[in-house]
Formats: sequence, C-alpha cells, structure tokens
Amino acid sequence: MKLTRRVACSLMLAFSASVSAQPMAGGMIDDDQKVPDLEYLIEQSQDLLPFARTETGKAYLNATEHLPKQLRRYLWVDRLFNVAYTEASYADLEDARKRSLRFRPVTELAYYMATEERPLLDVLPLDLAVHGTELADPAALAGKKILLYNPRVITQGRLLASLGAEVTVLHTQVRLKEVYSQPGDVGTAEGAEGFPDGSLKLIYKDWPSEDSEELGEDFDLIIVSNWLSRGLSLSSESPPRWNRAARPMRATESTPDELLAGFAERLAPGGRFIVYAYGPMQPRAPAHSPPTANVRMPFSYEALEESGLEIVALDMDDSQSVLYASRAIDDFDKPMLNREGVPQMTSAYTLLVKPAAE
Repeated sequence: MKLTRRVACSLMLAFSASVSAQPMAGGMIDDDQKVPDLEYLIEQSQDLLPFARTETGKAYLNATEHLPKQLRRYLWVDRLFNVAYTEASYADLEDARKRSLRFRPVTELAYYMATEERPLLDVLPLDLAVHGTELADPAALAGKKILLYNPRVITQGRLLASLGAEVTVLHTQVRLKEVYSQPGDVGTAEGAEGFPDGSLKLIYKDWPSEDSEELGEDFDLIIVSNWLSRGLSLSSESPPRWNRAARPMRATESTPDELLAGFAERLAPGGRFIVYAYGPMQPRAPAHSPPTANVRMPFSYEALEESGLEIVALDMDDSQSVLYASRAIDDFDKPMLNREGVPQMTSAYTLLVKPAAE
C-alpha cells in the first residue's frame, strides 16, 4: 500500500467525523475503506530499504516491524492536528481557545505519523551522520546517547531506542507533549529482534532559553531533521501567502547561533551533529518562493568558528536522495513535491563533529 491522497484523507476523516461515528482502528466491519494502521508504516519501511546507506539505516527501517501496537486515544485537537490536548489540559484552556478544538480520536497510524509526517525519511540524515564511524554498525548504538531536536512525532526516537540507544527527544510542540503523555510512551523501549532494550525520554522545553537539567550531556549523536534552516529559522516575517497554519514557521526563543552553542556544549568528544532540511525547489520568480525553499544551514560562520566544532560537510546537497526516497513511498501528492507531474525538491545538510579529547 502506498501513501496516497486517499490515505491522507482517511486519516483526516478520523479527526473530522463525529465521535459516535468513529471507525475502529482496523476499520468498521462494513467499511471497505479501512483506516490504515501500523501495517502501512511497515510497508513504507520496506519500500525505503533500498535507500538506506548504512547497516544502521537498514536496522532503523526494519525496526518499524517491532513498533508496539497502539490503541486509539481521544484528545482535543485542531483541524490540522497541529496541536492536541488531553482532557485535563483542555480543561485549563481559555474559552476562546477551547472553541477552536474538537474531541477526536488519534488512530494508531496518526500516533506514529500524525496526518502526513514522514518519520522514516529520517533514515537519510541518520545514515549521513553515522557513515564512516563505528555507529554505521547498528550494534554499536547500544548505550549510545542520541538527542533528537523537535521531531514532529515520537517514531524516530522509538525506532532508535529499540536498537539499544538512550534517546532524548527535546521539543517545543504541544502536540508531542499531549499525544505522548501516557506512561508507556516513554521509558524503557523493548529492543527489536537481536538488539538490547533502549530508553526514550521526552523533554518539553524551549531550550536553551529555558534551561533543562534533565537534558544531560555527552551526546554521541544529535539530529535535527527539517526543523532548522535559513528559510525556517531566520525569516523574521513570512509573506502573507505563506503564513498559515499548514506552514508554521519554526520559531524559537533562542537564535540559531545560541542553539548551535548549546548543542556543541552537550556533544560528547567525538560526537556528531547533523542539521538536515528539505523544501521546495527555488523557483525563478522570487515572489513565488516560500521561505522553506532556503534549506541552507542557519548558523553564522562566526558561530561555527566559536563553537569549537569541526566541519565535516557544509550545506551539502542531498536532493536526489530525498526525491527518490519520496518517490518510493509515492509521496508526490503535496504541492511542494509536484509541478506538472515532476517532483521539485531540494535538500541540504551540514555535519559537524566535536574534536575528540587528546
């Protein structure tokens, strides 16, 4: 089964229909339009296997088969599922905010990929970060500390934890905080076949402007996937045509340079830090260019020099990988990926390493 507009619509319908008419996670008995479940994500992982560039990447994708099943849960959400609240959190909201929310189910697939997120594509930055190191062997992930900054779903952290890693997800998103608020969402993660148990922790902080003692330090790997870039992080004001709920800017209290300094401090000697971003191809007419078209790293060169990190790759192009991987999962129904039937995407990454102690 491929990701099509019909599947995305099925997920959205699960949020928009009345509560009493909700289909079960596996579909109503008399409903031939089955609401997709975890099996869909597993099929996606197999479609992406040819694009894994390391054994660790392959293990990351194969671990999808060992994701725990999730019963649907009910939350108060907005129309696009950009935010979500538990009933307890909803009760504390102001009346004006309550009126924009509806009580909706979160299906098993929505738990792992919201309505249209692509967590398995993070195999691309993962591979780039571990290539040429001991971590290119998935067995070496056992006990390693990995920090994921603002992934849009918990899936990436769960997959890495199932390979034996100690994963921390640092985020500023209300949806993550509320959707993954049950005890089984975090803590010990059962190892995938052949791998030891790992652990998963979620920290809801606008770090580093908000300090967090529980964050810890000495991370072996820090991954920021499609959250920081010049287009996402440096635009002070988005043009009206691009400024809407479906394309929220990644505003942070801290500047990109402050974030870089914080990440550098938290890296272990020899640790690696990758910033990966993708977006629509820059059109010829600047007026038609959304901010997300600028996928270059957002840090100033002065900040790079002061961070003490060494540059392994700076604004390197990875567009072909994103295009072919997206094609493998039939993810070309979004406007940013389709112009006259031809995919139009660009991608870039910056990879930094903290020098090992002498």
